Amino acid sequence: MFKKLNPTRKIMGRIFLWFWATFLVTAALAVVGTRFFFEELEVVDIKPQDVRALSVSVSRIQRNNAQQVPLVNLLNRFERERRWRLIAVNTNSKQVIAPSGPPLRDVDVRALQNLIGQESAIAIKRGAIKFSGPVFFNHDEERYALFSAKFDRAQENKPSLLLLFFIAILTTTILSWLFARSLTSPILDIQSSAKKLASGQWDTRVGSASNRHDELGELARDFNTMAARLQAMWGAQKRLLADVSHELRSPLARLQMALGLAYQQNVDPDTLSRVEREAERMEALVAQLLTLSRVEAGHVSLTKQPLAEVLNDVFTDANFEAQNKNKQLCIAEVPQINVEVDSNMLCRAVENVIRNAIRHSKALTSVTFEHDETQWHITISDDGDGLSLEECEQIFSPFYRASLARERESGGVGLGLSIAKAAVELHNGVICAEPLSDKGLKVTLSFPR
Repeated sequence: MFKKLNPTRKIMGRIFLWFWATFLVTAALAVVGTRFFFEELEVVDIKPQDVRALSVSVSRIQRNNAQQVPLVNLLNRFERERRWRLIAVNTNSKQVIAPSGPPLRDVDVRALQNLIGQESAIAIKRGAIKFSGPVFFNHDEERYALFSAKFDRAQENKPSLLLLFFIAILTTTILSWLFARSLTSPILDIQSSAKKLASGQWDTRVGSASNRHDELGELARDFNTMAARLQAMWGAQKRLLADVSHELRSPLARLQMALGLAYQQNVDPDTLSRVEREAERMEALVAQLLTLSRVEAGHVSLTKQPLAEVLNDVFTDANFEAQNKNKQLCIAEVPQINVEVDSNMLCRAVENVIRNAIRHSKALTSVTFEHDETQWHITISDDGDGLSLEECEQIFSPFYRASLARERESGGVGLGLSIAKAAVELHNGVICAEPLSDKGLKVTLSFPR
């Protein structure tokens, strides 16, 4: 019951408590600062130089009596020459004249009015402000008491305003940082796990964030549940693919043996040839299924190798295949760069894309290269009928064929580009297809350096 009422179990409750705590700390520091500046009035020792300065100001005021300059102007003029404020109090009317600065507080006004009865100058202090006086003078047939007001920086055992401000900033910063970290840390943890899961690391799970008892903890636990189910589904799919492929090989072997016996018994050759072609197609399908299963479940062994050396055999075989089909394969000069790849996986990917391009080209297939400091690319283009944008997004899916009749004629089973995609992604690369403006298709394989 009490656990459900605990506000820290919800993000909303945590936000409220953290901001409330920050407010309380700030308010407490504000109270301390207020007490610092609005303390009770206390009498302190007056410095002789303060009395002399007041006496000098009184002398200057009296010298200007003949000029009939307003007292406010005189006070304003003289205090600009010094680092304190001059305040005059009429001894009869108790009117306070403070020409510059912020208005005096009522408590300070009353304190100065009470001091005009003093015969000698004294000093009083309220917080950081010290008043010195009175020193009496006459002006315009009125008697005045002159006081000075200034900040007294020498405060024993009391923190300065700068220190209080620093403490307030430091405290609120730490609290705010802890609050932000308490929210962003699990979010970043979930984000990192999501990226790993998207890259094919099916055993990825969210760690400490799943132990939280708020909405982020629930999200992390739901993520782990989803990841576990995806891992189970992916594993079941791979097992099914491998099991089906292996199970199909046995009847295929028996079928081929039966075909051999049928040929010996002079069965209709046309019928046997048709059965043999279909058996070969099924054998090719099973072989590619096993290849796809191994590639998707495999781990690459990356080594630094010259790109030209890695692709040499692939291009030789591709030239031979193109010549047999009376087509032309144009390969640009391979850049002299070293790449970190699994040679078998890379060759399988490039080979499948080139063979697909040759199969569907009308006359010409071209291979070009690009590279910079961060990436290198292989682009394979053909002059065939091309595909739509929608089809370009789907051709890397297993068993997807843009034209079923065309694939039957060419012998394709719809797995070559899927194998290429899986091999490229094992290198943390990207493969994409796009139609050419003048018919044909362009497939680009991009890899990090």
